Amino acid sequence: MLESDDNNQSLELLFKPKNVVIYRVSRTVDFFVKGFKRQGFNLENLYLVSSKEESFLGLKCYKSIDEIPVDKIDLLILSIRRDLLVQALQEVLSKKKVDFIHIFTAGTGEFDKTGTEIEYKIKEILDDYKNTRSIGPNCMGIYSPRGKTAYYSSFPEEHGNIGLIFQSGDLHSKMIKFGSRRYHLRFSIGVSIGNCVDIQISEVLHYLNDDKDTDVICVYFEGISPIHKNEGKHLFKILKGMKKPVLFMRGGKTERGQTAVLSHTGSMATKKNIWNAVFKQTPIIEASSSLDELIDDTYLFSSYFKRFKRLEREIEYPSNKRVLIILWSGGFGILATDTLIEMGFEVPHFKGETLEKLTNIYPIRVGSLSNPLDLPFVTYQKELVDVTKAAIDENISLIILETDAWKDIEGRRFKGYYNNLLEIRDYVEKQNKTMMIILHQYPSESGKIFVDMLLKDNFLVYPSLEAAAKSFLKLYEYGKKFEGLQNK
Repeated sequence: MLESDDNNQSLELLFKPKNVVIYRVSRTVDFFVKGFKRQGFNLENLYLVSSKEESFLGLKCYKSIDEIPVDKIDLLILSIRRDLLVQALQEVLSKKKVDFIHIFTAGTGEFDKTGTEIEYKIKEILDDYKNTRSIGPNCMGIYSPRGKTAYYSSFPEEHGNIGLIFQSGDLHSKMIKFGSRRYHLRFSIGVSIGNCVDIQISEVLHYLNDDKDTDVICVYFEGISPIHKNEGKHLFKILKGMKKPVLFMRGGKTERGQTAVLSHTGSMATKKNIWNAVFKQTPIIEASSSLDELIDDTYLFSSYFKRFKRLEREIEYPSNKRVLIILWSGGFGILATDTLIEMGFEVPHFKGETLEKLTNIYPIRVGSLSNPLDLPFVTYQKELVDVTKAAIDENISLIILETDAWKDIEGRRFKGYYNNLLEIRDYVEKQNKTMMIILHQYPSESGKIFVDMLLKDNFLVYPSLEAAAKSFLKLYEYGKKFEGLQNK
C-alpha cells in the first residue's frame, strides 16, 4: 500500500473523473445513469456498454469495450455476474488503460469460498496493472458533488464539508439521504468502499485529511480484508495523524455482530480491547452503533466548522460542560436537569449575586431564573434576550433552548420571538459558545415551517434533548483530544 503524497493526489481522478464507463449497463443498475444525470455529469463522457441494448435512458450503448472511443478510462464501473468478473477485468485491462475501477459486483469474499478465490484473483490482476486502482467489490461506489458523480439521483447536488467512508453501501446511502433531509447536511465526498480488495480505508482517510473541502469525516468500519493483513498497522498510523475530526463507527462490536460482518464484507473484525487502545491513542471519536446518532453528531461537527469559517475565526472547542437551559415549562426543566446531570453535564443553580443580577433585569412573577430559566410569558419581549445574555456570562458553554411550533408564524409575537432567537444566537456565537434549539417533532405543518426557517438561518435544531446533549459530548471529547495533541 502507498501512503505518499503522489498516491494521495492520484485519488483525485476517482472523485473527479473526466470520463466514466459503465460495463455492462442494464435495467437493474439504471440508478447509476440517473445519478450521473442528476448531478450534471457531462453525458458525452459517460459511456455505456451493453451487448443487448442500442440505447439506454437516452444514451447510446456500445457493444463492447473495444468500441469505446477513448484510450484511457478514468473510472470504470464494473457491473457483471461474479462468474464473469475475472474474465471481464482481464479483457478490459488488456484493451484499455484504466485509472480506477468500481467493482459493483457482489457475491465475492462476503459470500463463500469461491467468492474469496475470486477476490484473490482480482488482486493478482490489479498487481499486474500497477497504475490501476479499485474500490470494492460489493460496493455502491462514489458520491462526489465536485465530480458530478452519484449512484442515486436522490443525492444532493450541492457541495458540503462532510466526508464519508463506509463499508456498507446501504448505510452510506441512508447517511446521505437521511442526513440531507433531516438537517440539510451536505457532503464533500462519499465512498461506499465495500470489501477493500485494493484501495483501503486508510488511503481514503489520508486523502480526506488533506482535502480542503472536508472538515469532518465519518467512517463505518467492519473489518480488514484477509488479503491485506497489515492494513491494521497502516490504519492506526493514519488515524494517529488525522488533523480533522473522525467519527468512527464500528460494525461487529459484539460476537454475534462479528458473524454478520463475515457475511457482509468478508472482513476480519478486530477485538474490542484493541479498539479501546486505538481510540485512546488517536484523536478519533468512537461513534455509537446508531446511524441516527451518527447523523446527529455529524450535524453538530459540520455546523460548528461552518460557523467558525463564516465568522472568519480560528475554531475553539467547548471548555466545559456547563449548561444553561431556557424553556417555557417547569416540568420539562426538571426532567432536562436530571437528564443532563446524569449524562455528566453541570447545570449551575443560580443564586446569590447571579440570581439578584437576573432579577434586576426581569423581576419575575411566574417561572424561575435559577436555571433552568422558566420564562413562559416573555418569549417575544426584550427581557428574554437581556436575561439570557446575563446568564450566559456565568461561564456557560452550552445553551439549550426548548421550544414548540407556533401556529401564527406571521403574527407579531412570533416575529418578536424569532428576532430574540436571532439576537441570542449572535451573542452566543460571539462568545464562542454553542446554542441548541430543541424543537420536538410531531405531525405539524407550522412546526415543519419553523424548523426550515431555523435551519436556513444556521440554528442548530434537534428533535430531542438527549440527541443534542450526546452530540455536544462528542464535540467536547474531540476538543479535549485536540487540545492534547496541540500540547504535545
